[in-house]
Formats: sequence, C-alpha cells, structure tokens
Amino acid sequence: MAGLPIERTSGGVGARLLLLARRAPGLVAMLLMALAALGISIYLTVVHYQGLGVAFCSTTGIVNCNKVTSSGNSVLFGTNVPITVPGMLWFIVSGALAVVALVAIWRNRREPSRLRLIHLLWALAGMAFVLYLVYAEIVLLHTLCEWCTVVHVLTFATFLLALQRWQQRGLPLPMLGSQPARSRESAPTAAASSNGGAARKATTGGPNGARSGQRARR
Repeated sequence: MAGLPIERTSGGVGARLLLLARRAPGLVAMLLMALAALGISIYLTVVHYQGLGVAFCSTTGIVNCNKVTSSGNSVLFGTNVPITVPGMLWFIVSGALAVVALVAIWRNRREPSRLRLIHLLWALAGMAFVLYLVYAEIVLLHTLCEWCTVVHVLTFATFLLALQRWQQRGLPLPMLGSQPARSRESAPTAAASSNGGAARKATTGGPNGARSGQRARR
C-alpha cells in the first residue's frame, strides 16, 4: 500500500500551464485575443500618427484601409485622437479581467463573485462601439478595413465567451488542485483501517469468541 503511485496534477510550471489551458480554454482564448487585438490597435495608432499607409490591405475598391483610417470617423469626436486608443484600453482591461480569473484558477481559489458580470458588461460596451464602427464603414464610408474587421471579430468573440462564462456562473469552477490524488490516498488508508479492524477481531475472536474462551477455561 505504501508503494502505490500518487497522481500529481503537474510536473512543473509548463505542465500546469497546459493543464490551465485545458481547464479554462475560454479564458485563455480571451487573453490571447486581447493581446492580438492590442497589437493591431498599437500598429494602427502608429500608422495614424506617422501618416503612413496601412500595410497588407487593399487601397482600392470596397476594401480600403487607408480611406477608413484617414476618415473623420477614425478619430474621437472633435479631436485628433484615433479610436484605436480607446480600443487599446478596452483590450487591456479585457485581458486583465481574464488574467484575474486565470490566476484564481492557478491558485485553486474562487474568482471574485462579480468578475463574470463585469467582464460581460465590458464586452457588451465593446460590442456597442464595434456596431457603431461597422455602421460608419458600411453606411457612411461604403468601405471596409481588413485590420479593423479583424479587431471587430475579436471583440465579438470576446463578447460571446464572456456571455458563455456568465451563463455558466452556477457550474463548478475548474481547479488545478490534486483532489483526485487525495481521494486515492484516502482509499488505501480506509482499506488499511478495515484490514486492521478485521485483524483485531480475528485476534480477539469477537465478543462471542471471547465468551467461548472464558467458558472453555471454566
């Protein structure tokens, strides 16, 4: 019994990270999407301030990134600040909310009670802004931007995952702890206790056996 192997949940940080990705794929996806969209937003911000053309995007026809990024709808109302700046802030906050939940799972703790609701409301606000931008591209400019469309899709996917997490708020939380290992450890212990009790009964012969022995000695 002492030589039985005990199952471990991880063999190191790398193994725990893989286990975390399997236990919470939605959160990992939201974090990765936030990082990807943040990179695109930073690139488009640099392009705006340096007056460069957007790379890897068509400049003619219905898809014309330069037309979209240089239009009046590409900046905040009455300013020269590109809309990619609040976009960067949105994805930073979204990624940070995902990190808070992932850290809680990593430490085998409960995430903050209102975290899922906050993330859902934040994603909903992002979707409202995206719908306005899509309206501006299709209705006002009659032009689409490939880079912007990628950001819009990532925002929409984040919203769907946040909505799914909120709908599953009553389900058991994923953990990285070694509960199965503890249950397996307790099984041999229980078996040992049972075997020990049986041995004691065999030695004493039980209550009936003890009385029989006393009669025999008499």
